[in-house]
Amino acid sequence: MTQSVTRQVKQAIMAQLYTHASFSLPCLGLLALGWSLLFNDYLPAGEAFGWLGLVSLLLFCRGWHLRWRQPRLAQIPLPVLERELFIGVTITSIIWALGVLLYMDKLPDTYRAAMMMLSSLILTGSAIMLFGSRRSLYGAVLPLGLAMLFELGVGNEQERIVSCMLAGYLFVFLPTLLRRLRRDQVASLYHRFSNADLVAELKAVSEHLKLTSRLDGLTGIANRAHLDDSLERAWRRCHRARTPLSLVLVDVDYFKQFNDLYGHQLGDECLQQVAGLLAEVQRREDDLAARYGGEEFALLLPCTSMQGALQIAENVRVALKELGIPHQQSLVSNRVSCSFGVATLVPDQSSSIAQLIQKADAALYQAKHNGRDRIEVALMGKVA
Repeated sequence: MTQSVTRQVKQAIMAQLYTHASFSLPCLGLLALGWSLLFNDYLPAGEAFGWLGLVSLLLFCRGWHLRWRQPRLAQIPLPVLERELFIGVTITSIIWALGVLLYMDKLPDTYRAAMMMLSSLILTGSAIMLFGSRRSLYGAVLPLGLAMLFELGVGNEQERIVSCMLAGYLFVFLPTLLRRLRRDQVASLYHRFSNADLVAELKAVSEHLKLTSRLDGLTGIANRAHLDDSLERAWRRCHRARTPLSLVLVDVDYFKQFNDLYGHQLGDECLQQVAGLLAEVQRREDDLAARYGGEEFALLLPCTSMQGALQIAENVRVALKELGIPHQQSLVSNRVSCSFGVATLVPDQSSSIAQLIQKADAALYQAKHNGRDRIEVALMGKVA
């Protein structure tokens, strides 16, 4: 078991033990009351009520303690919880053993047999409730079991035979049965928590893979596949709302010359800085900056007019100029610059995504043809 799963298993067992203990206390209280009423004629009233009062006081204190501990089980160290449970069940078993020693000598044979049956039921019930903790199990079984063996051992021949059978039940059959039950319980809990951890881990891995499959490995912004998917969804949304959809294509000017002069490592850093600028100008959650391919990027701007898209493109152009990445081989500036193609459509039945991309690409081509480091806008299929 891993440490995490092992701790979860132990915590689950301890929570179960405390739940069983809380359930057993009212049952023990009713049994003690019935015990006293059934055998009251054979014991002085003072002794009977004294024992009943002691049992009631102990059960009340344990019930209060368990109720107080229940909300804090996850915060208390497991050894502390098990030690407290062991102390509680051991004291309870000792008091019941005292009751057996107190009553048995004064009861006729018929009632002695009835008391032994009741005590055996208490032992069996305690063992079933507490098999999750070996220490607590022994604390519950041994005091009462030894008291019963002692009383039966000093009785008549039939009781001595019963004493031998009870010893075999307590020390051979019951431990073997409970050991198997505990092993099955631990295995069941282990598989449950292991499967839960595995599901959580697989979910995290799936989310990570889903995220990385949507991002460009170099720049960290959306990749082409994510752009295509987002473009389709934005198109449908803008079509329903009858709102404009804008697409801005961005191309780094003379990037091949930049790579030839400065090397591919600085070229990659240049693309990362351009991508960072594009990501920063996103105004809303629906806006998307993506790497379109090579040194080309795209800005997807749903519900954005042509004027709004033009302003965003200008913001990127100015920010890139202020960034001042050196480019000695550029024919338009000694700094890295970009060309922009802006296209805007209100999606309808007569238009398509391909037309929007084609218009943005035509506008970008026009920007490069007109001298680069500029913005061109395509409107109604024509460059404006």
